[in-house]
Amino acid sequence: MKKVLTIGLLLIYLVSSAFAEVGFRERPIINNLSMPTGYTLNQGEFLIGIGSIGFGITDNIQLGTNVLLFILQDYNASLKISLAKTKTFAIATGIRVDYFNLDVFVDDDEGEASFTFLSPYIVISPKLSPKTTLHIGGQYSYISGEAEIDDAEAKASSSGTRVYTGLEYSFSHKTKFLAEGGYDITFEGFSIGGGVLFGWEKFRLKLGVTYYNPKDTNGFTLPNIGLWWRFKG
Repeated sequence: MKKVLTIGLLLIYLVSSAFAEVGFRERPIINNLSMPTGYTLNQGEFLIGIGSIGFGITDNIQLGTNVLLFILQDYNASLKISLAKTKTFAIATGIRVDYFNLDVFVDDDEGEASFTFLSPYIVISPKLSPKTTLHIGGQYSYISGEAEIDDAEAKASSSGTRVYTGLEYSFSHKTKFLAEGGYDITFEGFSIGGGVLFGWEKFRLKLGVTYYNPKDTNGFTLPNIGLWWRFKG
């Protein structure tokens, strides 16, 4: 009985620490629903989630990857650099590298081909009000592969040259509502989504849904679920 009480008290302490009142204060989000924002992790800060991993080399430079996509044979890495940050405005640039396979159709024959995507991007995050932030950005994808990308069928995770915009509304210092939309020029499809993000001192939880409709598909309705820990350095 004593051991049970001890374990229970320890769990209460850990939970109360994780759900402290700090929330998002002085820690802007680095991604909206899925698109990047103009902010980076702080120096020495780690982000560890369901697949997502990030590390702040400095207050203006971060590295990242998503190891969950490795299971889907999408090998990826990213670098993000903050160019400017003020109380009302932020701008960042970055680059992402992906290597994966797509189904390719040539003369009615189907097969798989490997592609490498090199995608530099830029995003601007101006504050419209104390509670509302707009995110506007775009990325260019240089694509090389064993076949023409026009012959490839897009997956739910496929992302080429695209433009996107997002809206972040801070309902409280622990709750944000997120909206996002964009158009992928490479795969000729639009995307739209919305969700809610909960944030505490170390723990983050995102729940949302996204619809993506690239060409020659029936579209993808995808749950947007994020669960991660963000540790200060």
